[in-house]
Amino acid sequence: MKYTVVIDTSSYVNLSQDDCYSARTLLKLLSEISTIRFSSLVNRIEIANHYNTLMPKSIERVSNVYFLKKIKTYKEYELKLFDFISDNNSKNRGEKHNLAVILDHYLDRKKLGLVYLTDDNSALNGCLKDAIYAFPLYQIWNSFDVILYLYIESKRFTKDLAEAAIRDMNAIMATDNMHMHPEKTQERIRIVRSYLQKIQRISKTLG
Repeated sequence: MKYTVVIDTSSYVNLSQDDCYSARTLLKLLSEISTIRFSSLVNRIEIANHYNTLMPKSIERVSNVYFLKKIKTYKEYELKLFDFISDNNSKNRGEKHNLAVILDHYLDRKKLGLVYLTDDNSALNGCLKDAIYAFPLYQIWNSFDVILYLYIESKRFTKDLAEAAIRDMNAIMATDNMHMHPEKTQERIRIVRSYLQKIQRISKTLG
């Protein structure tokens, strides 16, 4: 069974920064072993606004866009999940629409193996918090978790590549937070160490 990964813009951008992993980006490797999905808003506006040449082009991304089936509009989902409808300039509108996407997957077909993928912790701990944790129907991943998954599932993704990818991802995220307080820097160091330890545990267990 393939995972269906509903990915937001933050992770889409982070996973497509470098193509040094078997001459592929982490996003490309993930797309080879899972089904990538996102809302039309995330594709049409957010990803388009952050496009780089290592990402799939617009014509390729169309096949990843999910069209709602169970509840027909994002406005209806937003009213049910958040009690109000976001305006067009709302900062976290894409994350909210992706939550609708993943819930619609389950409600329409009782789909299993769902993953909500985001590196936007402020959204997870903010506007999404009450809604996203209300449904025990999916896993919530960040880009570091994707690296662990690739190491487990992708034959071309070796332990050395996984460890390098953890460090590369940390550098990408640190660049996004150039003015971090020392406490946040220490927290990032702790996170990197914990994921490197997880790679060691996977290696020891799976051989």
